[in-house]
Amino acid sequence: MALVKPPDSSFVKPWTSLIYNRIPVNPMLLGACLATILLVVFFTGRLIFNGASGSTPGDFRLTIIHILLTAYVPSAYVYLLNAMTKTATDMAPVVSHSLQWKVIADRIGTHRWWGLLLAGLLGIAVDIYATNVTTFGSDPWDWQETNYDARWMRILGPLFSWWISCLLYVLIVESARLSRLSDSIDSIDPLDLSPYQPLIRQGLTNALLVVGLASIVSLFLLEPGFLKLMIQLTTLFAIFAWIGLMLPLRGIRRKIAEAKERELNWCRQSVKTAVGQLKIEENTDVSLAEILAYQNLLENIRSWPFDNPTLTRFALYLLIPLGSMLGGALVERGLDLILP
Repeated sequence: MALVKPPDSSFVKPWTSLIYNRIPVNPMLLGACLATILLVVFFTGRLIFNGASGSTPGDFRLTIIHILLTAYVPSAYVYLLNAMTKTATDMAPVVSHSLQWKVIADRIGTHRWWGLLLAGLLGIAVDIYATNVTTFGSDPWDWQETNYDARWMRILGPLFSWWISCLLYVLIVESARLSRLSDSIDSIDPLDLSPYQPLIRQGLTNALLVVGLASIVSLFLLEPGFLKLMIQLTTLFAIFAWIGLMLPLRGIRRKIAEAKERELNWCRQSVKTAVGQLKIEENTDVSLAEILAYQNLLENIRSWPFDNPTLTRFALYLLIPLGSMLGGALVERGLDLILP
């Protein structure tokens, strides 16, 4: 009698995902609602407690950015988890449902609790570092010295930093799982890669979510003292956007390369056979021109299943943070002209 291995209890559904998925609304729409609620609470408290007293325009703008990040990051986190699960489901018809496939597919959307904990603590450590290197003239952790806006930042900073770190952690782990799912694909037709479009869509989704995060973070550049930190974060986010695009496709790329090489070997052998038959002037039904045309077609197929529109779209994604920063600068200049 075969023994059934019990499920690993260390793999859990992230609590953020459990909360968001109880509400039948798209996570990104829920994020917009959360941003609205936080802004209403912030401005109401600012009015009631005279929060503008002792605050600076810079503190006010930074708090708004903190609120936007606090609303966006957990929503993107849950959206990513849901998208990964859907991609695995969409790939089910083209894979052999082996034991390996089942184990990986069942774990998509769940993670080791200690991995999420370590990722979250790392995010808090980054927030502490960022706060210390961008605060001048006061102790950022002395509650008595901070104004109303700064207190919001001290509370929200560790929250969204926790979620950012968990988002990047989940992006790598889930993308690697999707890559391993490709090992269960029995055969690939290199001339028809349409069944693997879900992996391409997931790669673009990963990149877009990271770029969306970077576009909000880029607003920090409008404030003095953030240049060094922004260079570090921009480099980090660019790396994760590229990883998010490429890692889910790593497994299918290897499968495509193997299938392409098999077909090319057949072409080379067929060409040798056809040439040999021509030399001895035997009649053959094999057209050398057709074989060479097929070989040329195979050689032009990319191992990475990207077409030019996909690469163009990714390049345009990378311009979103620049547009966000320019838009923020225009809004700030407009407010300076309107407000005294």
